[in-house]
Amino acid sequence: MFIRIWRFRVSTDNIDRFRQAYGPNGDWAALFGREIGFLGTELLQSTTEPDSFITIDTWDSLEAWAAFLRAWGDDYTALDHHTQSLAASERELGAFDSNSPQYQRSSEFIRGTQ
Repeated sequence: MFIRIWRFRVSTDNIDRFRQAYGPNGDWAALFGREIGFLGTELLQSTTEPDSFITIDTWDSLEAWAAFLRAWGDDYTALDHHTQSLAASERELGAFDSNSPQYQRSSEFIRGTQ
């Protein structure tokens, strides 16, 4: 799996619209869903900082993400521009690959299948 995580700060006035755009059934998920390798989006709101949100976008692989960008890059840019005003700030926390051998070994260890 390939996972992209973003953090957003959202003004109180925009929280409902932000949830609609960035939630699991929102505009971003609909756009990502055009590509077969998209597995889903999670939207998390902080319990201690109500203006802080995290999105977790999950793909089959880095290759699926790259295929999405090749096929739908212009639409991605347009939606990014359209939704930019919903967040006071945004920052990519990182892109993560759970297919690495290190992850698989630690997962096996945690499950006790070593």
